Amino acid sequence: MKVFYEYQTFEFNESLRGYELLKRLGLNPEEHLIIVEDELYTEDRVIRKDKEVKIVKVTSSG
Repeated sequence: MKVFYEYQTFEFNESLRGYELLKRLGLNPEEHLIIVEDELYTEDRVIRKDKEVKIVKVTSSG
């Protein structure tokens, strides 16, 4: 899978659950969204290795 986060690109040759992907990238699941081919994925959903993934940091203004 090809993962885009901020200005970096990462590649993984295996399918992973969302929380596993975030953990490998050292990212807090409460602060990031997982978007797979324009669809929002939950942390427990499996992301197949042939997918393109965007990780988006969630910011709050309040």
